[in-house]
Amino acid sequence: MKVKFLSLTIILILASLLAGCLPAGAAKAKLPTLKMLSTTTCPACEMMEPVLKNLRTRYKGRIAIEHIYLEDHPDVARQYNVRYVPTLIFSDAKGKEFAQEIGYKSLDEVLAVFAKGGVKIK
Repeated sequence: MKVKFLSLTIILILASLLAGCLPAGAAKAKLPTLKMLSTTTCPACEMMEPVLKNLRTRYKGRIAIEHIYLEDHPDVARQYNVRYVPTLIFSDAKGKEFAQEIGYKSLDEVLAVFAKGGVKIK
């Protein structure tokens, strides 16, 4: 009886430790993602802010938006070989990147890139 109780206790402790190690949102369903790589001094990046806000609001739960400031994350700039900002990285729900765009894009242009990549958001 004591062995079973001890085993169950160990299992519960391990489960709680593992739960704390999972990345945030790991249990959630994956969503198509738009990453905007930008700097704080980029005018075109500033122009993209309302587009990102519109996407976050209008397509909540259907698309994930990440905004990464390269001053804070120079490793990301190297990872994506960023030469100009904003750089937009498009990924499907499985995390596979299918497009990389440079410069300002309107809401319709962003949605068109997703559609061209076979990702349905609407």
